[in-house]
Amino acid sequence: MAFFIKHVRWVVLRLNALLVTNAILMAVIAGLGTYGHHYRHHPLIRFLYLGAITLFLPIVSDVVSTIQNPYTITVYPKHDRVILSNCEADGHVFLVILWIGLVQIVGANTITIVAGDSREGRSIAPPAVQLVKAIWTSYLAYMMIESGLEPYGYNVKWSQDRQLSLLDILLLALPYALILAKLLFKYYAWYKASRSLAFGRNPRLIVGYMEKLQVGTHYAELTISEHDVPPPLIVMGEDTVLVEKQPHGYNLAGMNINNGLLTIDTVWQLDDTLLLWRSKDLCLAFALFKMLRCRFARYTINEAGFAKASNFIRHVLLEDSDDERVLGLITNELSFLHDYYFSYLPVTYSESWLPFLSVSISLSSIGYCLFVITFLVTTFRGYSALDYEQIYCHPVHCHPVSDSTYTFTSDSKAEVSFGRLLFDVLPVCLLGTLGVLVEAREIASYICSNWTKVALICGYVKHTSWQQSPMIRKCIGHVLHTRCKLLDRWEDKMYQCSILVLHPSRNPITLLRRILHLPDQKMKVPTAVKAAVLDVVRMNQRNKLGNNGATPRRLQVGSDLLWTFHEAKGAADAMLVCHVATSILEMTRSREQLPSDHEIVATHLSRYCAYLVACCPKLLPDDHVWCRSLYKAVKKDAGRVLAGHDITVSSSEAEHRRLVELLRARSKHQVLKDGAELGQRLAELPKGEEVAWKALAGFWTEMIVSVAATCDNIDEHAEAVARGGELVTLLWALLAHVGSVDDDTATAAAATHGAPDAV
Repeated sequence: MAFFIKHVRWVVLRLNALLVTNAILMAVIAGLGTYGHHYRHHPLIRFLYLGAITLFLPIVSDVVSTIQNPYTITVYPKHDRVILSNCEADGHVFLVILWIGLVQIVGANTITIVAGDSREGRSIAPPAVQLVKAIWTSYLAYMMIESGLEPYGYNVKWSQDRQLSLLDILLLALPYALILAKLLFKYYAWYKASRSLAFGRNPRLIVGYMEKLQVGTHYAELTISEHDVPPPLIVMGEDTVLVEKQPHGYNLAGMNINNGLLTIDTVWQLDDTLLLWRSKDLCLAFALFKMLRCRFARYTINEAGFAKASNFIRHVLLEDSDDERVLGLITNELSFLHDYYFSYLPVTYSESWLPFLSVSISLSSIGYCLFVITFLVTTFRGYSALDYEQIYCHPVHCHPVSDSTYTFTSDSKAEVSFGRLLFDVLPVCLLGTLGVLVEAREIASYICSNWTKVALICGYVKHTSWQQSPMIRKCIGHVLHTRCKLLDRWEDKMYQCSILVLHPSRNPITLLRRILHLPDQKMKVPTAVKAAVLDVVRMNQRNKLGNNGATPRRLQVGSDLLWTFHEAKGAADAMLVCHVATSILEMTRSREQLPSDHEIVATHLSRYCAYLVACCPKLLPDDHVWCRSLYKAVKKDAGRVLAGHDITVSSSEAEHRRLVELLRARSKHQVLKDGAELGQRLAELPKGEEVAWKALAGFWTEMIVSVAATCDNIDEHAEAVARGGELVTLLWALLAHVGSVDDDTATAAAATHGAPDAV
């Protein structure tokens, strides 16, 4: 008896551990896949996410294989003795089936679906393994229910005392129907989007349209003063036009745009109080997103037709004094790009009725999860789940009489129980809560999505009846003003790294960030940084400078030449030298003195460029392996030099000179020596500290604009968009639209990929 209890107790303990573990794994999947998409780029997070998805099916299969109906446990303690026990586990089996269904509901919303062009190389169909898991778990649940059927009837039961009601059967079967419906919906949406001219095949259409627009319309003859209206870039309605095949994409059979094709100039010219400039800018960002997709499809700037939009961006938006409007336009454009490449929301807009179907399925899932939670709370109201055991067993002892005959003896009073039903109730309630949160976010993503707003604006522009209906105007106005920060795809923040750390922090969070090779900190992009960078872009456009004209070649204050670019081995080397100098100058400022705008620009961009060298070297024009090794070597040497020396951040000249002399004397790396020398020159300028900060601010703004213009690594910019955005990627997109991006990389990449496939 003791052996039997020990054996079954271990089985129940393992089963409960798997139930709780899988509920936690689903929480990880829901948190990372639905609410933590900005952090999924990190290798450790990807490992946890993939591990949670991989372990799901083995855990479910193991749990189901442990449960049998009727629950029969056979134990073989010795070769000559068998212990056979009949057990009852009605509530346990019922809750396990609910658990399996809720697990699938939570995990079904975390997949990414992309309907991309073959040139983009980013088309992602719904994973077949997800459908296989749903079918397999549905089969397992059916077998668990079917095993309780009476041999000659249709009444489902698991024990002599309890039969399954119709409500029980609906509770058990409904989640699997919802899962299959959601997965089939996603397969259909992807199929329609991948064959749509407005989604999967859109880059080829945009290239053909822009080519014809370049030579066939009156817009090319407009003067600069008439550029208050954007060119007729396509916003929506591509599926309504007739197209012809051509070597470089699709060619529109006619330029008649009255058959459903809506262009941005039509939206822009509509004089309506409902459509403020923010709504029109959102549609413009959507049109620019379509052109940016052509870049990711390896078309060159000329093929993608960037020149057609560059005049409007250059002469209207860049001349606008509202910096937030200019950057907000590009931010929305990259947000559309993020949604398209790293979620499954856009493919559901391939048909107008698909979003409504998706919301209906989500509402049904929310209703089911809430009903399950209410059902369990009502069932256990007034007493604790600790009062109920998971399994009741009646041991049956078997003694051998001969080689082929056994004598069975049973003691009906020897009833033992195992486990507590609380271990079933808590995971089910947790999964039900996660299901509600995941599906609620799904519905909110449709209501607050920019895709929905653009679709409503286009419908409003097309239908005169909508413009005349007060109710429709009110509803559209509410949607256009609705915003959810949780759904923001673009983080208005910049990472910061520093080489000279006088007093490194020892708290657990800092140590964890170092182990995971994360940046030192992340902060909101200051307004002064945005204004300074846009001023450089405007100045270069007015002077008609290309990307080379923006490259900082020297650091000079009046006639005092402090440093030239030729002294560095490359862009990364120059960044680190000037970063060390900026850090040294920053340490001399009094803590009571508020930093000026020039200092804010210089220090933030300095630490941001150090972050690019350390963590994102592929966004720089230098070799990324060399950049990363350079940063590690300089960082290690700086830590060695500063170790054991108590240098305080002070405005005193003695502390500043002590730091400079220490770096000059003990540094092995030339970057630290050059940086210390440059920092000393900046601090000793007779014209004052503010002049030095102004020179550094000008240098860093030109440096970041130069990096954005010269690095056209499409894949790395896509990775930056996936993790929430980079300032250099934002500038890259802006410079591409004004015609200041070096196109050599894209041309080489297009040549590598070859000509587009035949359509």
